[in-house]
Amino acid sequence: MKIVSNLLKDAHDEWLVRTTASLNEINPIVDRIMEDDSVEGVIMTNKEGIPILTNFNLMGATNYGLSMKRLGDMTQISAKEIDPFDEVLVLRLKTKKIEIMVVPNREFNIIVMQHSRGSSKKSKHEHGNKNNNKS
Repeated sequence: MKIVSNLLKDAHDEWLVRTTASLNEINPIVDRIMEDDSVEGVIMTNKEGIPILTNFNLMGATNYGLSMKRLGDMTQISAKEIDPFDEVLVLRLKTKKIEIMVVPNREFNIIVMQHSRGSSKKSKHEHGNKNNNKS
């Protein structure tokens, strides 16, 4: 029995080393994303959808993490049904108010939430109306 527990401990240590290396590699990217004024928050979750690093409140991060995990699983299954050799790299969900991007990783997921940006045609049209009103 001791041999099995040592093997499990070694496997867990190996997982911890891999995960820490991945986090160290991704941390500068997350910091750069957070510098954007439109970004509301970033949530890093484990594969189960539980937040491991976030700048959101814990309840909100947990809700988003679990919801995005379920949505990501359904998306991954759908993509595999269409093409078994394909996989989801980024899941992007855009509403009128918010845009959510989920980036799956082998050991964790990254969820970025930002204010939804209007289309360029709409913003140019609104800008033109502002100039016409000033005349």
